[in-house]
Amino acid sequence: MTAENRQFILPPIINRILTLLAEQGHEAYVVGGAVRDLLLGKVPGDFDVATSARPEQVIGLLEPAGFTVIGELGQNFGVVVVHQYGQTVEVATFRGEAYGVDAHKPEQVWYCNDLRSDLARRDFTVNAMALDLSGNVYDYHGGRLDLQQQILRTVGVAERRYQEDALRMYRACRFVGQLGFDYVQQQGAGPAFGAANTPYYLPHSYSFPVSRSAGLSLERVRTELDKLLLGKWAGKGLMLLLATGLAAGRCRVREQGAYREIDVLPELEHLAGLPQNPRFHCYNVWEHTLAAIDNSPRQLAIRWALLLHDVAKGLPGIRKLNKEGQPSDHGHEAESAVMAEVILNRLRYPAPFVKRVVWLVARHMRFAPMLVTGERTLLRWLRSEAASGIFKDNHEMTVAFEQLVAVFLADMGATHAGKNTELMAEGRALGEAVLELARSKMPVHTKDLAVSGHDVLALLEDKSRIRAAMQYLLQRVQSTNLPNEKTALEDAVRGWQKRH
Repeated sequence: MTAENRQFILPPIINRILTLLAEQGHEAYVVGGAVRDLLLGKVPGDFDVATSARPEQVIGLLEPAGFTVIGELGQNFGVVVVHQYGQTVEVATFRGEAYGVDAHKPEQVWYCNDLRSDLARRDFTVNAMALDLSGNVYDYHGGRLDLQQQILRTVGVAERRYQEDALRMYRACRFVGQLGFDYVQQQGAGPAFGAANTPYYLPHSYSFPVSRSAGLSLERVRTELDKLLLGKWAGKGLMLLLATGLAAGRCRVREQGAYREIDVLPELEHLAGLPQNPRFHCYNVWEHTLAAIDNSPRQLAIRWALLLHDVAKGLPGIRKLNKEGQPSDHGHEAESAVMAEVILNRLRYPAPFVKRVVWLVARHMRFAPMLVTGERTLLRWLRSEAASGIFKDNHEMTVAFEQLVAVFLADMGATHAGKNTELMAEGRALGEAVLELARSKMPVHTKDLAVSGHDVLALLEDKSRIRAAMQYLLQRVQSTNLPNEKTALEDAVRGWQKRH
């Protein structure tokens, strides 16, 4: 089916590729996510081209035209990767696929001669459209209507699509998180999932063939999780992840030449429907987690910290009842931090990233009492963090506290406090106060001081005491009884030298 002609602005490299192929009698189209984004009025992040030309014909046309061929998966996948104008584009020959035991890669790939067959092998209807150079949109599976109705559904039977390529299950959750669409299946609808009257309620749950996930590489799963967490509607995508059982799925890592299966995120499952004290909370633990994520800046460390900040709630030894008989999870932040470290190490995130997320989770409850105790408590806390050895300098600590303030405000905004304008303003003021103290009054290392070692050395009679002098200045400034100003620091060195 061909839709009405529309004008779309395509990058020069895409126009040139389509034109060169068409001039030699080949069909050529923009396909996939770029078409979806153009129809949504968005600027695509990248463009893929599908063509009737074989890989050797693509190379034979584009290389003489000044394109650099930087990759060629010809016999296996019919894909030629070309580069020009500082941009890289994949040009793929129309093809069909057959899947076997591998959870992601097709067992057989063959060339086909028509666009309809090529689009039929794709994952979701909104990704199964094509656009030609004249602005005609080709849509054989109802993708445009699904875009209008904000629906995500597979091309054909969902079970079959997920059995073919298990990564599509994670991509379903990711696209819901990025687009904010409602996921639907024609077959396999289950009971409702989640708390009614919340933004995350699912009137139907769906069963995914989760066991197929075990054949996926950790790297691919982790990439999809990260993209999901950074989505504008991440909460909706995460709700689908939990509702389908996919969070409790497994994937695999390769160690010493053999594959080993590992868990993805089964630690999240007990949070669904877990009640909280209604005096403070308007959501159960899972919906609160999703609301906090959606309230936060789209930074990966912040989003992971919020996903895991309450993960220990409800567990034995943590969940208790207070004197009013309401749920209480005192100390959950410490256990959540322990669990976060285990989870992120299992998923093989880089050590500095794990360290930062664990730090954020462990300290996300520190701000609330300070709404009462004020600046002196903030100073003591900042001084202890500055002297802890966790941070290499003031800049690193300040960035960490900027992230922590974001976590605190997102967490706070996902409770009853989020509807209290005055209380939220107090929270933001507290966050601004701690950041100002971190930036201006709390050096972490002697290199954060307003004097250098060379400056201090020039003032010392005993040059061997340079280290002691610098540490003295650092401690004085951290205690906030000495300003971090060059003149004041030099005067302090002179006084210290006289006393010693």
